[in-house]
Amino acid sequence: MKSAFCTNAFGNDQADQEKAIPYLAELGYDGIELWQQYLCNADLGWVRSIADGHDLEIVQICPYFDFTTSQDTWDQSIRDAETFIEYAVELDCPFIRTYTGNVGSADATVAQWDACVRGLRRICEMGAAYNIVFPLETHQVIHHGPNLTDTSPSTLKLLDDVGMENLTVNLQTPLVGESVFHTVEQLGERVVHLHAHNWVGGWPSLTFLDAGDVDFTAFIRRLQHKGFDGYISIEHGSHHPPYETAAHEIAYLKQLIDGE
Repeated sequence: MKSAFCTNAFGNDQADQEKAIPYLAELGYDGIELWQQYLCNADLGWVRSIADGHDLEIVQICPYFDFTTSQDTWDQSIRDAETFIEYAVELDCPFIRTYTGNVGSADATVAQWDACVRGLRRICEMGAAYNIVFPLETHQVIHHGPNLTDTSPSTLKLLDDVGMENLTVNLQTPLVGESVFHTVEQLGERVVHLHAHNWVGGWPSLTFLDAGDVDFTAFIRRLQHKGFDGYISIEHGSHHPPYETAAHEIAYLKQLIDGE
């Protein structure tokens, strides 16, 4: 396993990234994630150069697809996928984080489900020529907005209905009606990337990975037992000042990873 940090916690302008990326490398992180809000205005050559210069992998870039709201958002998502595939190629980035839209699995119509399946299949076909993987982020409404990936069964159904090898899982817990350990039992074998969180009393009372309600070490060991060997990536790193969060979490992650 390896460690990563989502740089949007520091902000999404150039000055933020110029400070954050070297700092994360100095702390000992292995990789970074970059968000649409930054990338759409970024100098990608600079991004690639500074990451390479600090031995950081750009492990995932994060757009916002929406295949369920309307034909217009579906078409825009295909255009966004084209753009982000270009970004991924230029940045030598293997993963494009993937959303489904703005409807939850319990409320989706047959037409919305079918539209999402068609959209996901299309972008996977587009990225396959470049060996790009599209990890579906499991996501319930408490995180940001509803997605079809708000339960393990709905996520597995999407993976099966799309039927593309480069559609996988970016695990973010908790999911609707599931403990984190129940989620691992269902999805663990499909997880290639982890957006890591812990909380006290539930979302959004986030805290450090080793200080929350979830036994995070046990969670990771169970995920490893299912075959996970990817990046543990710190998302929503602003529950404490981001520089403090980054320093605290890498100390814990190094012990966790060294104890594999």
